[in-house]
Amino acid sequence: MSGGPPQREKGPDPLRYAGFGIQLAVSVLLFVFAGQWLDRRLGTDALFTILGAFLAFGGTLWSLVRTLNRDQGKNP
Repeated sequence: MSGGPPQREKGPDPLRYAGFGIQLAVSVLLFVFAGQWLDRRLGTDALFTILGAFLAFGGTLWSLVRTLNRDQGKNP
């Protein structure tokens, strides 16, 4: 019998991924507001607003996938 606490399995920390939801929300809001500003300035009809939303979502998703792949490589 060992006298120490039971050992926890090594794996990725679930709190590490908690910030991705906030990152997604903030990036989409920033890119949408920037797109609205550009649309007003250039006189386009929501072109840059929609493009900004897709770029922010895609960028955050790419960041999440890259982080998950890196963590999976460390913990086979």
